[in-house]
Amino acid sequence: MTVGDETIELLPQKNWTQLDRYKWSAQGKLPGQPSGLEIGLDQVHFAGQTLSPRDKEACANLERLLNDWLALERESAMKKASTQLPVTAPEPPAQPDPAALRFRVEVDKRGQVHVHCVQDKQLLASIGLSTPGFNSLVQQGFMRKPRAFHTGVLHDWVELDGELCSFEKGKNDAARLEQILNERYLPSAASSHKKEVLVLVNAASATGFDIQFPAIVAGVPGSHRQHLDEQSLELLQDKQHCGLLHPEIIIKLIAPNLVFKRRTPEGGEQYLACHPDNLVILTDEDGHQKKIDLSQPVNFLHLTAPELTAVFNHPSVCRHSKNSPGRPAASVPAQPPAKPQTSPIQRPPLSPAGPISKPNDFAQAPEAGSSAKETQAARAPVGAAMSAAGETAKQTESPTLLPNLWLKDLLPKAPVRHDWLAPLAYRKMARHFANSSEGSFGGSPCWFISLNEETDIAAPAFKGIFLTDKGGLGFLSPGQIARFNNGVAFIGRVESAHEGIDVNLVGLGLNARSQVAFILDDQYRNKFEVPNATLTDLLKRLSESGALILSISETLAGREGMQVIWTLPAEHPDPNNPQVLEMRRPAS
Repeated sequence: MTVGDETIELLPQKNWTQLDRYKWSAQGKLPGQPSGLEIGLDQVHFAGQTLSPRDKEACANLERLLNDWLALERESAMKKASTQLPVTAPEPPAQPDPAALRFRVEVDKRGQVHVHCVQDKQLLASIGLSTPGFNSLVQQGFMRKPRAFHTGVLHDWVELDGELCSFEKGKNDAARLEQILNERYLPSAASSHKKEVLVLVNAASATGFDIQFPAIVAGVPGSHRQHLDEQSLELLQDKQHCGLLHPEIIIKLIAPNLVFKRRTPEGGEQYLACHPDNLVILTDEDGHQKKIDLSQPVNFLHLTAPELTAVFNHPSVCRHSKNSPGRPAASVPAQPPAKPQTSPIQRPPLSPAGPISKPNDFAQAPEAGSSAKETQAARAPVGAAMSAAGETAKQTESPTLLPNLWLKDLLPKAPVRHDWLAPLAYRKMARHFANSSEGSFGGSPCWFISLNEETDIAAPAFKGIFLTDKGGLGFLSPGQIARFNNGVAFIGRVESAHEGIDVNLVGLGLNARSQVAFILDDQYRNKFEVPNATLTDLLKRLSESGALILSISETLAGREGMQVIWTLPAEHPDPNNPQVLEMRRPAS
């Protein structure tokens, strides 16, 4: 695809966001993403047609389809723009009446229960009968919080404040559950008032939230939803393309805080005044009040999506809110903000903390006695590697030992099968940390091990290890991710991780500081299409979050000893019964 002197190659197995390195959509060269464009290894699917590269007319046909789509999108955008009055900033779209919010419960052909939250004809959210699902509805303000609720392990029953709705053994309480939800758990009218800015939960976002507001993007006005980050806040404060905020308001994202400031007439900026007009006062369903002071940094990790929505729509910030105050009196001094408190890094517990939820998509590894190779590895002597510094008469330091040389003959040099290593190593790690739970990652089922106080992988402050149902094994912390699956690696920020092809995971480990180490083959740095300095910075940020990415050579030469290692031999005596080796550092 070529525009001017810029060309985008349609590479297999990549979506439009990965292909559009020139950001044609953002620049307005394209009115949007080519919807439905799927590029496979031997075919391209677009506009309902499948084209094969072996077809002589494939290029011409694909060019015709893309040009037809482009002409149709531009025509639609022009018609939409012509029907609207030319204004500096679009007015917020009319919100449906809160009374139109309803729950709908359905049971599919497989017997799975789905709870849909709809407003008019728009689907706002859809969950199953699971605790994380109901928690997400409460966090997004779509549901009143029950005093007590429980769900079945097999997602076939739910009990809300003592009312049991069962779908076990052919039962179908869909109509009864739908009636209970609509009669008792619809959000109050006060919490569903008209909002110019809407904040929603999204675990894939670096901050854990998405933000939605009306703005003009690429010349087309509309309500746009994107991650709550620096770019979205910049658009929100753009007077020409949005215009929702007071012109003098400045919002900065300094994780994990949002900082609200005001431009001064002299061209500087100052914090909002410590004044009752700059307090966000919220009342929950139980009548308890919560105050958020906008003159101080606001920690978004301690707030829910409805609370953040109230912050952005507060009259001190949003000029379209009712009772919007003017500038604060000059006699009210602006107080300097308190220094944000940083919580200490939580170390994962090493003592049993609860039962292990066993993943059911792979066979259990037999808990047999240690193999002969394990026993021999545990008894292997520690190699003594002397430092390369020359000895002098005045030298007083003794040569140091490399603490990981005991792994020299244990880490496999040949690539191991990821589909064996990932699930079996996860089971070993779950037993080590004594906790494992089921959840959802990127819309797919997963199992996860929490390494801090958060017990929900969807929580913004979650830190831990996860295994997806498709075999992806990785580490997730606020804003950072490392994921490995069948020779493909993703490292970096959650919303913009860098991809590496042919990156082989050969083992996992824990050092003395309980940092998780992903051990890769020695050539992994050459598999990422980013400068070495950029990759080093990504690995440093990941290390600060609690995970290490090391090659085999880096592991052996490291000065910090590995306490536990999980790996899989390259050659298996019994391929039908592979076993992950769990090895601990010898005491000597």
